[in-house]
Amino acid sequence: MRCEQVRNLLNEYIEGSVSGAMRDRVQAHLDACTACRGELEFFQAIWRGLSAMPEVTPPADLHGRIMTHVRANARVREAHQRVAFWRWAGAAAVAAGLFLMGFFAAQSDSVKGENFPAPVQKKKPEIEMPQPVQAGVFIVYRQAENGARLPVLEARMNREVTAELYYAPDPETKAESMVVWQGKLQPGKTVEIPLQMHLQHSKERVLTLWWVFDGQKRVLFVPAGYPPAKIASVRLQAKLGDALRQLASLYQTPIEWVPNGEEPLVVLDVEDATLEGALHQLLIGSTYGVKRHGETWRVVSK
Repeated sequence: MRCEQVRNLLNEYIEGSVSGAMRDRVQAHLDACTACRGELEFFQAIWRGLSAMPEVTPPADLHGRIMTHVRANARVREAHQRVAFWRWAGAAAVAAGLFLMGFFAAQSDSVKGENFPAPVQKKKPEIEMPQPVQAGVFIVYRQAENGARLPVLEARMNREVTAELYYAPDPETKAESMVVWQGKLQPGKTVEIPLQMHLQHSKERVLTLWWVFDGQKRVLFVPAGYPPAKIASVRLQAKLGDALRQLASLYQTPIEWVPNGEEPLVVLDVEDATLEGALHQLLIGSTYGVKRHGETWRVVSK
Protein backbone atom coordinates (compact mmCIF):
# COMPACT_ATOMS: atom_id res chain seq x y z
CA MET A 1 0.00 0.00 0.00
CA ARG A 2 1.09 3.59 -0.63
CA CYS A 3 1.46 6.22 2.08
CA GLU A 4 -1.53 8.22 0.78
CA GLN A 5 -3.82 5.19 1.04
CA VAL A 6 -2.65 4.35 4.55
CA ARG A 7 -3.09 7.93 5.79
CA ASN A 8 -6.65 7.99 4.43
CA LEU A 9 -7.39 4.90 6.56
CA LEU A 10 -5.74 6.02 9.81
CA ASN A 11 -8.95 7.22 11.47
CA GLU A 12 -10.73 3.94 10.70
CA TYR A 13 -7.61 2.05 11.84
CA ILE A 14 -7.68 3.82 15.22
CA GLU A 15 -11.45 3.32 15.54
CA GLY A 16 -11.07 -0.39 14.78
CA SER A 17 -13.56 -0.23 11.89
CA VAL A 18 -11.08 -1.49 9.24
CA SER A 19 -11.67 -5.10 8.13
CA GLY A 20 -9.20 -7.76 9.28
CA ALA A 21 -7.38 -8.19 5.96
CA MET A 22 -7.17 -4.45 5.36
CA ARG A 23 -5.98 -3.86 8.93
CA ASP A 24 -3.12 -6.34 8.40
CA ARG A 25 -2.04 -4.50 5.26
CA VAL A 26 -2.12 -1.14 7.05
CA GLN A 27 -0.15 -2.58 9.99
CA ALA A 28 2.46 -4.05 7.65
CA HIS A 29 2.95 -0.64 6.02
CA LEU A 30 3.17 1.11 9.42
CA ASP A 31 5.82 -1.37 10.57
CA ALA A 32 7.98 -0.41 7.58
CA CYS A 33 7.22 3.33 7.20
CA THR A 34 8.54 5.81 9.79
CA ALA A 35 6.63 8.78 8.30
CA CYS A 36 3.25 7.03 8.48
CA ARG A 37 3.96 5.85 12.04
CA GLY A 38 4.55 9.49 12.98
CA GLU A 39 1.27 10.43 11.34
CA LEU A 40 -0.47 7.64 13.30
CA GLU A 41 0.99 8.92 16.59
CA PHE A 42 -0.23 12.43 15.73
CA PHE A 43 -3.79 11.16 15.07
CA GLN A 44 -3.73 9.08 18.27
CA ALA A 45 -2.74 12.16 20.28
CA ILE A 46 -5.70 14.06 18.80
CA TRP A 47 -8.08 11.22 19.66
CA ARG A 48 -6.73 11.08 23.24
CA GLY A 49 -7.23 14.84 23.58
CA LEU A 50 -10.78 14.61 22.24
CA SER A 51 -11.59 11.71 24.56
CA ALA A 52 -10.40 13.75 27.55
CA MET A 53 -12.71 16.66 26.75
CA PRO A 54 -15.91 16.86 28.84
CA GLU A 55 -19.13 16.07 27.02
CA VAL A 56 -21.30 19.12 26.45
CA THR A 57 -25.06 18.62 26.37
CA PRO A 58 -26.85 21.33 24.34
CA PRO A 59 -30.13 22.76 25.66
CA ALA A 60 -33.18 20.84 24.49
CA ASP A 61 -34.60 23.94 22.80
CA LEU A 62 -31.36 24.97 21.05
CA HIS A 63 -32.51 23.96 17.54
CA GLY A 64 -35.84 25.76 17.93
CA ARG A 65 -34.15 28.94 19.16
CA ILE A 66 -31.68 28.92 16.26
CA MET A 67 -34.40 28.40 13.64
CA THR A 68 -36.58 31.13 15.22
CA HIS A 69 -33.64 33.54 14.98
CA VAL A 70 -32.94 32.55 11.36
CA ARG A 71 -36.59 33.02 10.30
CA ALA A 72 -36.81 36.38 12.10
CA ASN A 73 -33.69 37.66 10.33
CA ALA A 74 -35.04 36.48 6.98
CA ARG A 75 -38.30 38.41 7.51
CA VAL A 76 -36.38 41.55 8.53
CA ARG A 77 -34.20 41.38 5.42
CA GLU A 78 -37.25 40.97 3.15
CA ALA A 79 -38.98 43.93 4.82
CA HIS A 80 -35.88 46.13 4.38
CA GLN A 81 -35.65 45.16 0.73
CA ARG A 82 -39.31 46.11 0.11
CA VAL A 83 -38.91 49.48 1.87
CA ALA A 84 -35.71 50.25 -0.07
CA PHE A 85 -37.41 49.39 -3.37
CA TRP A 86 -40.41 51.67 -2.82
CA ARG A 87 -38.18 54.52 -1.65
CA TRP A 88 -36.15 54.19 -4.80
CA ALA A 89 -39.30 53.95 -6.98
CA GLY A 90 -40.81 57.07 -5.34
CA ALA A 91 -37.64 59.09 -5.81
CA ALA A 92 -37.40 58.00 -9.44
CA ALA A 93 -41.03 59.00 -10.11
CA VAL A 94 -40.51 62.48 -8.58
CA ALA A 95 -37.34 63.03 -10.62
CA ALA A 96 -39.07 61.94 -13.82
CA GLY A 97 -42.01 64.30 -13.16
CA LEU A 98 -39.73 67.31 -12.58
CA PHE A 99 -37.78 66.54 -15.73
CA LEU A 100 -40.94 66.35 -17.89
CA MET A 101 -42.30 69.61 -16.46
CA GLY A 102 -39.04 71.41 -17.25
CA PHE A 103 -38.89 69.93 -20.73
CA PHE A 104 -42.41 70.97 -21.77
CA ALA A 105 -42.02 74.44 -20.22
CA ALA A 106 -38.89 75.03 -22.30
CA GLN A 107 -40.62 73.83 -25.46
CA SER A 108 -43.56 76.16 -24.80
CA ASP A 109 -41.30 79.24 -24.53
CA SER A 110 -39.19 78.55 -27.61
CA VAL A 111 -41.79 77.18 -30.03
CA LYS A 112 -44.92 79.22 -29.42
CA GLY A 113 -47.72 78.65 -31.89
CA GLU A 114 -46.22 75.45 -33.21
CA ASN A 115 -47.74 72.08 -32.66
CA PHE A 116 -45.89 69.74 -30.40
CA PRO A 117 -44.51 66.74 -32.20
CA ALA A 118 -46.26 63.50 -31.59
CA PRO A 119 -44.83 61.82 -28.51
CA VAL A 120 -42.55 58.94 -29.22
CA GLN A 121 -44.13 55.66 -28.25
CA LYS A 122 -41.76 53.84 -26.01
CA LYS A 123 -41.50 50.14 -26.40
CA LYS A 124 -42.81 48.37 -23.37
CA PRO A 125 -40.09 46.45 -21.61
CA GLU A 126 -40.37 42.75 -21.97
CA ILE A 127 -41.36 40.98 -18.79
CA GLU A 128 -38.62 38.60 -17.86
CA MET A 129 -40.11 35.30 -16.82
CA PRO A 130 -38.45 33.59 -13.86
CA GLN A 131 -36.24 30.72 -14.92
CA PRO A 132 -36.74 27.33 -13.25
CA VAL A 133 -34.09 26.50 -10.68
CA GLN A 134 -32.21 23.23 -10.45
CA ALA A 135 -34.49 21.31 -8.10
CA GLY A 136 -33.32 18.77 -5.59
CA VAL A 137 -31.33 18.28 -2.41
CA PHE A 138 -27.64 19.16 -2.52
CA ILE A 139 -24.73 18.98 -0.07
CA VAL A 140 -22.24 21.84 -0.36
CA TYR A 141 -19.20 22.63 1.79
CA ARG A 142 -18.47 26.16 3.04
CA GLN A 143 -14.92 27.13 3.97
CA ALA A 144 -14.56 28.33 7.59
CA GLU A 145 -11.97 30.87 8.74
CA ASN A 146 -9.84 28.09 10.23
CA GLY A 147 -9.87 26.22 6.90
CA ALA A 148 -12.42 23.58 7.95
CA ARG A 149 -15.02 22.42 5.42
CA LEU A 150 -18.52 22.82 6.92
CA PRO A 151 -21.34 20.82 5.29
CA VAL A 152 -24.59 22.62 4.42
CA LEU A 153 -27.71 21.01 2.94
CA GLU A 154 -29.47 23.05 0.22
CA ALA A 155 -33.04 22.10 -0.76
CA ARG A 156 -35.04 23.81 -3.50
CA MET A 157 -38.01 22.89 -5.69
CA ASN A 158 -39.97 24.44 -8.58
CA ARG A 159 -43.26 23.84 -6.78
CA GLU A 160 -44.56 23.93 -3.22
CA VAL A 161 -43.63 20.72 -1.42
CA THR A 162 -44.12 19.62 2.19
CA ALA A 163 -40.84 18.12 3.39
CA GLU A 164 -39.15 16.69 6.48
CA LEU A 165 -35.50 16.06 7.33
CA TYR A 166 -34.47 13.90 10.29
CA TYR A 167 -31.51 11.86 11.52
CA ALA A 168 -30.45 9.41 14.20
CA PRO A 169 -27.11 9.75 16.03
CA ASP A 170 -26.89 5.96 15.72
CA PRO A 171 -28.10 4.90 12.21
CA GLU A 172 -28.98 1.43 13.52
CA THR A 173 -31.44 2.90 16.08
CA LYS A 174 -33.98 4.76 13.96
CA ALA A 175 -36.36 4.91 16.93
CA GLU A 176 -34.16 7.70 18.33
CA SER A 177 -34.44 9.80 15.17
CA MET A 178 -34.59 13.56 15.62
CA VAL A 179 -36.25 16.14 13.35
CA VAL A 180 -33.72 18.55 11.83
CA TRP A 181 -36.17 20.55 9.69
CA GLN A 182 -39.78 20.32 8.58
CA GLY A 183 -42.01 22.69 6.63
CA LYS A 184 -42.85 23.69 3.07
CA LEU A 185 -40.37 24.30 0.26
CA GLN A 186 -41.54 27.29 -1.78
CA PRO A 187 -41.04 27.47 -5.58
CA GLY A 188 -37.69 28.98 -6.54
CA LYS A 189 -36.53 29.48 -2.93
CA THR A 190 -33.59 27.66 -1.38
CA VAL A 191 -33.63 26.36 2.19
CA GLU A 192 -30.14 26.08 3.71
CA ILE A 193 -29.62 23.77 6.70
CA PRO A 194 -26.17 23.73 8.42
CA LEU A 195 -25.19 20.20 9.45
CA GLN A 196 -21.98 20.70 11.45
CA MET A 197 -23.70 20.66 14.86
CA HIS A 198 -25.44 17.35 14.09
CA LEU A 199 -22.16 15.83 12.88
CA GLN A 200 -20.49 16.75 16.18
CA HIS A 201 -23.17 14.80 18.08
CA SER A 202 -23.18 11.83 15.71
CA LYS A 203 -21.52 8.61 16.81
CA GLU A 204 -19.87 8.19 13.39
CA ARG A 205 -17.75 10.22 10.98
CA VAL A 206 -20.71 10.14 8.59
CA LEU A 207 -24.09 11.73 9.33
CA THR A 208 -27.02 9.63 8.06
CA LEU A 209 -30.05 11.77 7.13
CA TRP A 210 -33.51 10.79 5.90
CA TRP A 211 -35.14 13.36 3.60
CA VAL A 212 -38.87 12.85 2.86
CA PHE A 213 -41.10 14.88 0.55
CA ASP A 214 -44.31 13.94 -1.25
CA GLY A 215 -43.98 10.49 0.32
CA GLN A 216 -40.62 9.84 -1.34
CA LYS A 217 -37.71 8.92 0.91
CA ARG A 218 -34.06 9.71 0.24
CA VAL A 219 -31.07 8.79 2.38
CA LEU A 220 -28.10 11.15 2.59
CA PHE A 221 -24.70 10.05 3.87
CA VAL A 222 -22.82 13.25 4.78
CA PRO A 223 -19.15 12.94 5.83
CA ALA A 224 -17.53 15.27 8.36
CA GLY A 225 -15.81 17.39 5.72
CA TYR A 226 -12.19 16.22 5.71
CA PRO A 227 -10.39 16.59 2.34
CA PRO A 228 -11.89 13.94 0.01
CA ALA A 229 -9.80 10.94 -1.01
CA LYS A 230 -9.23 10.49 -4.75
CA ILE A 231 -8.49 6.76 -4.63
CA ALA A 232 -8.77 4.05 -1.99
CA SER A 233 -8.67 0.29 -1.53
CA VAL A 234 -11.97 -1.16 -0.32
CA ARG A 235 -13.03 -4.62 0.80
CA LEU A 236 -16.52 -5.06 2.22
CA GLN A 237 -19.61 -7.26 2.33
CA ALA A 238 -22.76 -5.57 3.63
CA LYS A 239 -26.24 -4.42 2.80
CA LEU A 240 -26.35 -1.62 0.25
CA GLY A 241 -27.12 1.17 2.74
CA ASP A 242 -24.27 0.17 5.08
CA ALA A 243 -21.89 -0.15 2.12
CA LEU A 244 -22.74 3.34 0.85
CA ARG A 245 -22.20 4.76 4.34
CA GLN A 246 -18.75 3.15 4.48
CA LEU A 247 -17.80 4.54 1.06
CA ALA A 248 -18.94 8.05 2.04
CA SER A 249 -16.73 7.81 5.13
CA LEU A 250 -13.72 6.35 3.34
CA TYR A 251 -13.76 8.82 0.44
CA GLN A 252 -15.13 11.72 2.57
CA THR A 253 -17.65 12.48 -0.19
CA PRO A 254 -21.46 12.79 0.24
CA ILE A 255 -23.64 10.05 -1.26
CA GLU A 256 -27.41 10.22 -1.80
CA TRP A 257 -29.43 7.01 -2.04
CA VAL A 258 -33.03 6.84 -3.32
CA PRO A 259 -34.30 3.39 -2.18
CA ASN A 260 -36.68 1.58 -4.53
CA GLY A 261 -37.74 -1.02 -1.97
CA GLU A 262 -34.75 -3.28 -2.62
CA GLU A 263 -31.64 -3.31 -0.39
CA PRO A 264 -29.43 -6.08 -1.77
CA LEU A 265 -26.41 -7.62 -0.09
CA VAL A 266 -23.35 -6.30 -1.96
CA VAL A 267 -19.69 -7.28 -2.10
CA LEU A 268 -16.79 -5.01 -3.07
CA ASP A 269 -13.06 -5.74 -3.32
CA VAL A 270 -11.08 -3.09 -5.22
CA GLU A 271 -7.64 -1.51 -4.95
CA ASP A 272 -6.66 2.07 -5.85
CA ALA A 273 -10.20 2.78 -7.08
CA THR A 274 -11.93 6.13 -7.49
CA LEU A 275 -15.29 6.58 -5.80
CA GLU A 276 -17.04 6.42 -9.18
CA GLY A 277 -15.29 3.14 -10.01
CA ALA A 278 -16.06 1.68 -6.58
CA LEU A 279 -19.76 2.61 -6.90
CA HIS A 280 -20.06 1.05 -10.35
CA GLN A 281 -18.45 -2.17 -9.10
CA LEU A 282 -20.68 -2.17 -6.01
CA LEU A 283 -23.91 -1.87 -8.02
CA ILE A 284 -23.19 -4.56 -10.63
CA GLY A 285 -26.19 -6.90 -10.83
CA SER A 286 -28.47 -4.59 -8.83
CA THR A 287 -31.38 -2.42 -9.98
CA TYR A 288 -29.45 0.76 -9.14
CA GLY A 289 -27.25 3.08 -11.14
CA VAL A 290 -25.04 6.04 -10.18
CA LYS A 291 -25.08 9.72 -11.19
CA ARG A 292 -23.22 12.81 -10.00
CA HIS A 293 -24.66 16.17 -8.84
CA GLY A 294 -21.89 18.61 -7.93
CA GLU A 295 -20.02 17.13 -4.96
CA THR A 296 -22.72 14.54 -4.31
CA TRP A 297 -22.98 11.06 -5.89
CA ARG A 298 -26.55 9.79 -6.31
CA VAL A 299 -27.52 6.10 -6.28
CA VAL A 300 -30.94 5.77 -7.96
CA SER A 301 -33.03 3.19 -9.81
CA LYS A 302 -31.92 2.49 -13.36
